[in-house]
Amino acid sequence: MSKEWKIGIAAALVVVSLLFLVLALPVNLPGIGYDMQKVVRDQWGIKFRFGLDIKGGIQITLEAVPYENQTLTQDDVTQLKTVLENRINTLGLGEIKIYDDPSDWKRVVVEIPADVLSEKEMDAQGVVEFLGKPAKLEFVDPEGNVVITGADLKSAYVTSDQAGLPAVGLEFTSQGAKKFYDATSKWVGQTIEIRLDGQVISSPTVQEAISGGKASITGSFTIAEARQLAALLQGGALPTQIKVSALRNVGPSVGSQALEGMELAVIAAAIAIIFYIIINYGMLGGMTVLSLVSFVILDAAIYIGMFKAVLSLSGIGGFILTLGMAIDSNIILYERFMEELNKGKTPRRAVQDAFRHAFVTVVDSNISVIVVSLILFYLGAPTLRGFAITLGLGGVLNIVLPWLLLDPLLESFVSSRSEKAEVQA
Repeated sequence: MSKEWKIGIAAALVVVSLLFLVLALPVNLPGIGYDMQKVVRDQWGIKFRFGLDIKGGIQITLEAVPYENQTLTQDDVTQLKTVLENRINTLGLGEIKIYDDPSDWKRVVVEIPADVLSEKEMDAQGVVEFLGKPAKLEFVDPEGNVVITGADLKSAYVTSDQAGLPAVGLEFTSQGAKKFYDATSKWVGQTIEIRLDGQVISSPTVQEAISGGKASITGSFTIAEARQLAALLQGGALPTQIKVSALRNVGPSVGSQALEGMELAVIAAAIAIIFYIIINYGMLGGMTVLSLVSFVILDAAIYIGMFKAVLSLSGIGGFILTLGMAIDSNIILYERFMEELNKGKTPRRAVQDAFRHAFVTVVDSNISVIVVSLILFYLGAPTLRGFAITLGLGGVLNIVLPWLLLDPLLESFVSSRSEKAEVQA
């Protein structure tokens, strides 16, 4: 790929990302800008979402209560926490905190950011009702026998029926698929009720034996209701009953004054870094600044757009860390370029050799960062996922941007300087 194509692609990505970021701002723009904002924020879901530590939210303390004839154990509470996590994550309530109450082993504490609740159009009572549903799924034949339960379910997801209305798709395990086929084979022409917590939510008539292990629940669902039902079924049934021991609003863990101080610190640090780079590297430093601005724009746009992630202090920490690595990568490449020039090579050859040798080091270091971020994302606590996403995303951009933007910019720069020198000679 030619350097012109690389620069063009990088410029297009940066411009589009910057446009999305402006439209995603929590400030309404005038005129046509507001209409575009409604599409980006409301229809595409690209918006700034702030975490519990920045904007506050709600804290719910739930206590496990045994069913009749059930002896409550620590394993039941552990399983309860897992089910609650699955429900919350399936519904898309990002950056939640869920942990054991140190004062009582039967209690679990759930904290959810206010921005996430607002986006899902849920209040505290709605969250309590959602989390507290037993979600006991049953398929009941005309004789009243339960032929399939939630234990036979592999996954649940939002889909649409033949009329295009929201529905919930079900996929069964291999054993569940066999049970479903046997039941639909036996009861062709009759109804099989689908019950949730003892209430009939759908009564489809069996038209023919159904193989493949898939079914759907249809009805007069809104898209939000379909999502909640899918999240309940995907999360699984509660191993115990639960009751609310405490429910309260919580403020941000970082006060407004501290946030203002952080903003000033970031601005001051950015100005200091820009001056340092430009003073030490001149025009090359200017290219570094351009590359860093592109990094910031792309990183933020992908984070809130593609991942639709919540911006928390841990996420900001990962972003700042990878931004520092981006500066370090640029300095490594420039220092290598200077070394190659000092060996008597032409500027163009020096650029090519510098990137061929130094870029390997940049790639190696950032691959290590990406591996660590994947480990944190899949094995770490939910509160670390924002940090893991920004860390991994920054690692990827620190590999792509030097190749896509910095290399062709530097080559174009030295080429133009060489041509000017030849003309003057």
